[in-house]
Amino acid sequence: MTEIKIPDTTNWGEPDWGIRVPPRDGGGIDLRDCFVGQAGEVPEDAPPHWGLAQRGSVVDPHTPHFDFPVNKKAVVWAENIADLVEQAKAGKWDATTDIPWQDLKPLPEDLERATCQICTFMIQNEYLALYLPAKLLTRVDPRFTEVILFLASQVDDEARHVEVFTKRALANGGGLQYVSAATEWSLKSLLNQEDFTSASFLLHILGEGTFMELLMFLEEVAPDPVTAQIFKLARQDEGRHVGYGVSHLTYHLKHDPALVLQLYQAAEARAAFLRQAAGASPFVQHALAVLAGGGSAPEQVAEGRERVRELYREMHATRVKRLVQVGFQRGMAERISNLHGGAVPNFM
Repeated sequence: MTEIKIPDTTNWGEPDWGIRVPPRDGGGIDLRDCFVGQAGEVPEDAPPHWGLAQRGSVVDPHTPHFDFPVNKKAVVWAENIADLVEQAKAGKWDATTDIPWQDLKPLPEDLERATCQICTFMIQNEYLALYLPAKLLTRVDPRFTEVILFLASQVDDEARHVEVFTKRALANGGGLQYVSAATEWSLKSLLNQEDFTSASFLLHILGEGTFMELLMFLEEVAPDPVTAQIFKLARQDEGRHVGYGVSHLTYHLKHDPALVLQLYQAAEARAAFLRQAAGASPFVQHALAVLAGGGSAPEQVAEGRERVRELYREMHATRVKRLVQVGFQRGMAERISNLHGGAVPNFM
């Protein structure tokens, strides 16, 4: 057998040895406890020659440059990123076994149609919320492991949402309904975002933040307990995604206060595009009014429309509060929220 010759690593640096991460009381090793030794040293700027090696590894100097475009900690990091990854795993649910499908009962046709229309709309939005982080995570340098793991968990969450809303649309005597070009234009404008910071801001803060309010509203007006449970579980997942957006934009703005102008311009550009594209989907607006009013009789739809208008007011107030939390001055937060909510109320 040919002797294996170990390369001369004199100039490579020294690997850690003797690291021991003990399991927590529950018996598992938590990602939050793995910030130890060289593996715990998150660089401000990721060296391009580290390739796909895990943070903390000793890398051969002849490793090719991978040149991941998102290579600065400030652009992606969140102080609670390891917590969010652990929460994503703990909160995972199954769209087959964790929904009490056997309890789904037939509904009046108008309520079932409205529910199926909303589910059709939800699927469009969930595909966007799946594809965009999938695109973003391939650009992030592996030195920011926790961010990649979180974005991967988001892709998994959104895939599960596509699954559960598809199943709900098909499960109770209805079926998938109408798709509006207005919604498609809205989502396309977001999917076309190339800058990580702008895309994350528009998705995690404005889009999913507003979407979370919509899911809470739908949980309240759902025509049956099974559908309400679906909206609730999806909302809990979206809460983590928004949590990442708030934490990481707060971190980024602290390191680069001038970023405020870039984010405002991103919101302004998208709002201008949406105003030119079309109005809000009439299918979705009508379905929301029917569910909120409890039926399709004129007086019920009128009551439902008023509840939907109140939802829009609550969305605006919550967006402003979240933007201030991230680090925007209230006046700027009001302008950004008005841009997002005033272009077309397509939520994402």
